[in-house]
Amino acid sequence: MRGGGTGMLEDELKRAIETFNQRVRTDPKLQAEVRGKVRKVLLELTDSESFNFTLKDESLGPLGRGKIGDPDIHITTDSVTMTALMKREMGPMKALVTKRLKLTKISMEDLSTLRKLF
Repeated sequence: MRGGGTGMLEDELKRAIETFNQRVRTDPKLQAEVRGKVRKVLLELTDSESFNFTLKDESLGPLGRGKIGDPDIHITTDSVTMTALMKREMGPMKALVTKRLKLTKISMEDLSTLRKLF
């Protein structure tokens, strides 16, 4: 599913990470929120490949392909839902309620930070 689906989603994820990192550099409140945090994130797409990235040193990235062991935050969804979330065509609460998005191993504080990414 690389062609139009996963490749486009990968580009969207890279843009979201870049935008998040720019916000961290310019927003003192967000800097304080992520300061000292280290989180490994696994984005598992049920119909495609998985991606991973790390929050460390007040920065996200780089975006990697494949699963990682023992993630701090595990996001499970399909590529259609993830694309809709990235394009803001669907909200995360709707995706959670309809069980199209599953978050495991995540604290409320981390959820708040993650919402600033998507």
